[in-house]
Amino acid sequence: MKEILIIIFSFFIFGSCSFGQKQINPFQRVEVPDSIFVKLEKAYNRGTKSVNAGRNVLNLINKKDFSFKNGIFSFQGQGPHFPKRLFIFNKGVLFIFENEGAFNPKGILQEFIKSINQLKLTNKQVVEYLSAISDYLKQESGNTYGREVK
Repeated sequence: MKEILIIIFSFFIFGSCSFGQKQINPFQRVEVPDSIFVKLEKAYNRGTKSVNAGRNVLNLINKKDFSFKNGIFSFQGQGPHFPKRLFIFNKGVLFIFENEGAFNPKGILQEFIKSINQLKLTNKQVVEYLSAISDYLKQESGNTYGREVK
């Protein structure tokens, strides 16, 4: 009886340890390829020091999907004072929005229209991405990211 309890206890301990190791992405961010990371960093930093924006990427359609694929994403520097920006990846082509939703929502919409043609988005993608952009703009509305003191 004692041996059976030791065996069950051992399986429990080793099983829980191996289950804990299966968590691949502890930071819950989309893992972008290095080539995309470099482009995001360059676009976000605009000549300043790196703020690791290319590693702080979220899927706007499904926040629990951490794989990099066609879709619309937000990215921002590490820390609370860095505004979120958007990019779309479609069939190997990257479109990075220059505007930030907190400061220029109209610019976001104008850029989205440009991305529709440039990326040849389908009607389904347009509707899905526009819904995600709407949610993003609602979340960003009123954020100052420390640029204004209220």
